[in-house]
Amino acid sequence: MEKDRKLIIAGNWKCNKTVAESVALVTDLKRELAAVKEVDIVVCPAFTALDAVSHAIIESNIRLGAQNMGDNGYGAFTGEVAPGMLRDLSVRYVILGHSERRQYQKESDELVARKAAAAHTANLIPIVCVGETLNEREAGITEQVVEKQVRGSLAGLTPEQVEATVVAYEPVWAIGTGKTASSAQAQEVHAFIRRVLVQMHGESVARRVRIQYGGSVKASNAREILSQPDVDGALVGGASLEAKGFVDLIRNSI
Repeated sequence: MEKDRKLIIAGNWKCNKTVAESVALVTDLKRELAAVKEVDIVVCPAFTALDAVSHAIIESNIRLGAQNMGDNGYGAFTGEVAPGMLRDLSVRYVILGHSERRQYQKESDELVARKAAAAHTANLIPIVCVGETLNEREAGITEQVVEKQVRGSLAGLTPEQVEATVVAYEPVWAIGTGKTASSAQAQEVHAFIRRVLVQMHGESVARRVRIQYGGSVKASNAREILSQPDVDGALVGGASLEAKGFVDLIRNSI
């Protein structure tokens, strides 16, 4: 399939940065990346910094993302954040089903699917994460694991909603470990995910879905990984916490 999808690079700041530190970081990014038009740039601060960062990036080319949300609307859901609350802060993207939430909060594919549907209803763009553990890769079941997650986490979405969803392939063994899938390994799984999407919703939809790679992406390996035909961007962890590294990563991807 021809690669005509615009790159999307999102920084997942995880549980890091005070409000002041978040604003300082995004102010640097806004200045350094102002001329970048070839890439959709997204930053995903902690919930506590969303409001301040939202105001800091007004009229810039940087979009705001959240790291999670609840699958329900407003109501008696203590500790949850409703999709509408994110929209109220001008959030555009929301990360769902990250491996850390699947591991520590025991989030299931079914829950991720409900969240993805709720995100679309609220006019948010979900970034749905999938990926295998080291044990699963070494057992040779990467494709089975990833296919189950893709099908389960996108279940119930319309073809139009799937087309507007970003899928992030994050091999769990490469997140925060310094290990990175080779460009060939990344491309192999990305191409497989796109074949699954073809089976689910046809080639026209699958061709338009952007599939990010996540897992120790940094400036030095960004160009090789993002040049692969089915790799449409990156979901960046540690390398997004410091302005120069994230700026260099984005510039090297163009």
